[in-house]
Amino acid sequence: MYELFVLGELSIQAKHGYELQFMLKSSVGPIRQISSGTLYPLISRLVKSGYISQRDELQEGGRPRKIYELTENGRQRFIDLMAAPLEYNTDIELMFHFKMNFFLYSPVNVQSATLKQYLEYLQYNLSYITDMESQVAVKQEIPERKRTQVLRMFSHRKAISKAEIVWVTEEIERVKHDTNI
Repeated sequence: MYELFVLGELSIQAKHGYELQFMLKSSVGPIRQISSGTLYPLISRLVKSGYISQRDELQEGGRPRKIYELTENGRQRFIDLMAAPLEYNTDIELMFHFKMNFFLYSPVNVQSATLKQYLEYLQYNLSYITDMESQVAVKQEIPERKRTQVLRMFSHRKAISKAEIVWVTEEIERVKHDTNI
């Protein structure tokens, strides 16, 4: 998942590791922590795989800074990752956000396919929540106060899912008709 992000950032321009880490932390939000112990081994694997290259840039009064650049193999890997279907067994929301971040560098058909896959996921999730809500509503063995609170939680999840479905549906239409993409 982070591979897509690193390759996407490097497809825009070369960056040093601290810059990549800052961009990644900014993208995942304030709660999820991305450590150097996650990022730098990934960068090493990408260098070994030939997807990115590394060069040293001399800094005034300090040690050289490592700059990473995308190779042609890395550009193709980025294109392949963008075109790959979203996987339900991953953090699909974060992967969707990473892909959206780089839509500008993807053809319309890839953008549309990603949006439609995410819409399917949202619809599936809403169906699941609605089904669970129905089951909990009739389970008399759940104490009334607990059942009421669980149903409130389902109500919250449904509201979020419905709002996301509306947004993604509108985004699909926008992408379909946007001539600036």
